Amino acid sequence: MAGGGCAPPRLDGFVLTERLGTGTYATVYKAYSKRDTREVVAVKCVSKRSLNRASVENLLTEIEILKTIRHPHIVELKDFQDPI
Repeated sequence: MAGGGCAPPRLDGFVLTERLGTGTYATVYKAYSKRDTREVVAVKCVSKRSLNRASVENLLTEIEILKTIRHPHIVELKDFQDPI
């Protein structure tokens, strides 16, 4: 969902609020969990239409790396969804 004029997408279990940043292929939103904890998270929304094959491979590599890393100075990947 790159670009500035779009409303935040709908995502089950979360309420997306303000846009935190945007880049060539993705937009990051501040969100909170609808569950009891109301945990605040960042949601990165990637526009798959704008990705070429190499970019898709890089994104998948990023996801695989973030799934395994647990470090106090690196953001934790809590969930990944790929709506078709």
